[in-house]
This record gives sequence, C-alpha cells and structure tokens, in this order.
Amino acid sequence: MNRIVVIVIFLLSLVGCKEQKKVAHELYDGPEIAMKNIDMLVSDSTIVKLRLVARTQLVLSNKDRDFPDGIYLRFYNPFGLVTSTLVADKGHYYSEKDYYTAEGNVIMRSLFSGDELSTELLNWDPKEEKIYTDNFVTIKTEDEVLTGEGLEASQNFEEYTILKPSGTMSIMPKQNSQRGNE
Repeated sequence: MNRIVVIVIFLLSLVGCKEQKKVAHELYDGPEIAMKNIDMLVSDSTIVKLRLVARTQLVLSNKDRDFPDGIYLRFYNPFGLVTSTLVADKGHYYSEKDYYTAEGNVIMRSLFSGDELSTELLNWDPKEEKIYTDNFVTIKTEDEVLTGEGLEASQNFEEYTILKPSGTMSIMPKQNSQRGNE
C-alpha cells in the first residue's frame, strides 16, 4: 500500500511540475481621460479669449489633448466680441510647447473683414496669438481668391501674409474719400 501511495504522489508531482506559461502584460498607451461634448472658455484675467467646442477630447499621459471628432474655435477681442472662427475635422494640443494644430478641411473666418481661409493644416500659438502653416492655402476675400503656400497671420485673421503666393491677384489703389483742391 505504501508503494501505491508513493507512485500516486510521484505521478501527481509530475503533473504539478508542468511548465507555466508566462503572460506578457502590455502597457496601456491610450488616453487617460476621454470626455464628450466639450464646451470650454479660456480666459486671462477674467477676459474671455477663446471658446473651444469639440465632440470628443482625449487627454493623453503627457497632458497633450486630442480632438479626433472635430474642433471649433471662437476667438474674442478684449471687449468680448468674436473676431474670428476656426473649424476643422480634427485637432491636437501639444502641452509641452503650448500650441494647437487643426487638421483636415480647416476653415477660418474673420468676422470683421469676411475673409475666409481654407487649408488642410493650421497651427495656432496662443502665447503669440498667431496662426501659421507651410501648407497650401486659399483665401477668399470680398472680391478675389488668393492662393499660395505657407501663411502667417494674427489669430483674429485681420492681418495675414501668404509666404509663397501663386495665381492672379488684383492690386487696386484705395479710393481717397476726400479730394484735394482741383
């Protein structure tokens, strides 16, 4: 009987010594926070500077923010008036360098002049209050369409420079409302 017990224990120990599989644990590399229907006001010294609206905001581990379902921005002047708007298919905020990018069907409008910018990629530097891109741009004004590569502009889109203009542009002298002595 002792012999049977020894054999059973031996067989059980062989089964128990089966090689264990090691499970590799993958590190999660996705967003730390996911939010829906964002409507955020950004202010400085109680003065609203910007309104950001997005369907989805993802906050990443490095504090960057991703807006994969589109972004809408409204820029305000110090008197609380909306100066310009920006809409894009998606956006991204880079926290370390403190700037935003808007990508895909980017449209920016100046509400004062009515000028409209369209491009595929636009960067915005909130500290400098400047927008810029190296991509192809089209600007529609009241009476012409301007095109070229690269752009630097104020965030209110009242002043802008196309870095490499192309196409045909009309240059008309401004009419002086007061006439001198004739």
